[in-house]
Amino acid sequence: MGTTSINNSFFIQQLKKGKETAYEALFNLYFKKLHYFSCQYINNDEDANEIVQNTFYKLWKKRHKLSTDINLNAYLFAIVKNECLDYLKHQKIKSQYKNQIESEINLINQESLQDNPSLLLIEKELHDKVNQLIEQLPPVCKDIFIKSRFNGLKHKEIAEELSISQKTVEAQITKALKFLRHELQEYMGFFL
Repeated sequence: MGTTSINNSFFIQQLKKGKETAYEALFNLYFKKLHYFSCQYINNDEDANEIVQNTFYKLWKKRHKLSTDINLNAYLFAIVKNECLDYLKHQKIKSQYKNQIESEINLINQESLQDNPSLLLIEKELHDKVNQLIEQLPPVCKDIFIKSRFNGLKHKEIAEELSISQKTVEAQITKALKFLRHELQEYMGFFL
């Protein structure tokens, strides 16, 4: 009988008796090796730690069923390998699920961007309402707002064209926007 089988047999007997010192000795002897081995599979230090800790937890739970002639080294590495493979399968399923969810969200977003008759009706109603409200603006405010928002003129250009200050242009646009926001509150929920 070699020293390895004597050590295996001794450790297994001690584990079966519930000797935590044997468990701690095995943990200290194998943890770094098993962690390194686990990292070769999953390449994630934190998850590798958890896998190795689960391995030792399983060893402790199954200590009564261990045969005194098993090779502890091979046994522990086999558990780690199986845990890593389970982890990778789980990650693959998680990734597939995430991709499926993202795909469904994209599909929903695409469908929502398509012409929906009720949204088109609300959009037309909103367009008509905006035009009515613009007509209600005071003449100077209306003129400045139209030049800014519909004709694409900059504040400086509007100020020069109307011979007023840029501050006046900004104030009139702010006034128009405030009025429109207040009057269009009922529509805001549809387009946010």
